[in-house]
Amino acid sequence: MNRPIDGLKGRTSLVLCHCAGMIDIVALPVWVGIVLIGQYGLDPQRAGMLATLFLAAVVLSSLFISPRVHLVEGTAFVPASFGVAAIAFFALSTTKDYGTMAVLHALGGLAVGCGLSITHSTVGASANPHRLIAIAFTALSVLSFGFLGGVPQLVSAKGGSVLFVVLGSIMLVAALFALIGFPVKESVPVLNNRPGAHTPLSRGVWFAMVGTSLMTLSHSMMLSYMERVGDAHGFSKHLVLSVLLAVGIVNLFPGPLAAIFERKISARAVMIAGPALQGILGLMLTQSSQFETYAFASAVFPAVMIFTHTFVFAFLAHHDSSTRAVAATPVITMTGSAIGPMLGGVVAHNFGYTNIGWTVAAVATIGVLCFLQAARGTDHSGSTADAAA
Repeated sequence: MNRPIDGLKGRTSLVLCHCAGMIDIVALPVWVGIVLIGQYGLDPQRAGMLATLFLAAVVLSSLFISPRVHLVEGTAFVPASFGVAAIAFFALSTTKDYGTMAVLHALGGLAVGCGLSITHSTVGASANPHRLIAIAFTALSVLSFGFLGGVPQLVSAKGGSVLFVVLGSIMLVAALFALIGFPVKESVPVLNNRPGAHTPLSRGVWFAMVGTSLMTLSHSMMLSYMERVGDAHGFSKHLVLSVLLAVGIVNLFPGPLAAIFERKISARAVMIAGPALQGILGLMLTQSSQFETYAFASAVFPAVMIFTHTFVFAFLAHHDSSTRAVAATPVITMTGSAIGPMLGGVVAHNFGYTNIGWTVAAVATIGVLCFLQAARGTDHSGSTADAAA
């Protein structure tokens, strides 16, 4: 089967699978705040738990798949995974029973974790992982613009179930394109016939993985309750929805900018600056009663994660030739993302929505320390320019 990674069909399939696998993070403000809390009447803790259940299932699935990624056939597993995810989301649109929703969230998460792990491993094996993941994040940003601009209005007009119909449709498109064009990665020899028998990951790679997980924790915690924070500030529903549209617009830029600055900015500098900016923006978003400050911080906050993650992905691909680290991207990103909605819900329920900002700042501080250790724990400069050398 002739399906090269760097062919047009292969890249298209990888980009679409990346978008489908990561759309859950984009959807969090609509998923948790507008649908589960606003439409279904769940309290923040119960709503956050459903999102956490989905993301935790992604983590568990990826934990199982990523060390065995060279033993599975992506051309079969990826379309099947996103097909199962589509079925789970379509089924979610038909029920409001909490137990049933919990089961379907778990099933969808397990399927997405499998498909996304194989997708990211394949991206990591491409000729230029930084450029391909930047393209993928740019496509995700375009999708998020349409999603955040249109889905809240659809939910208002048609009800909360339309969210799950949209998510199921995205998964179905990814499954179909994966069936047609998911690339075949060149086989990598497995030492001693054991998938885990590889050279140990470096200390710097481990710290970079932990730092990224902490960034996604802050990211998902803030995004899950961004709409609720605006409501707590007393801003009108129209103004808050306009901010979500602004988020989609701003998100169009970090992917292309990451590609442009691939050889001009050190990945280490970006990794250290990323969580620091998250902490500052999180406090601006939650502590200011001025709409302009809330709107600016909300619009920029998700872009920080996209820009930083592009450089981190290339950093991991450069420092781990086995592609195990990038195959574990769903574990890295979704572990933090899974904790975020639950932690944010607990903080909001017990201390108020505005205190989420202080939690983000604390997590961001630890993230900065992890990325500093990552910078010291690798032998090379860590820039993606080095990766291309």
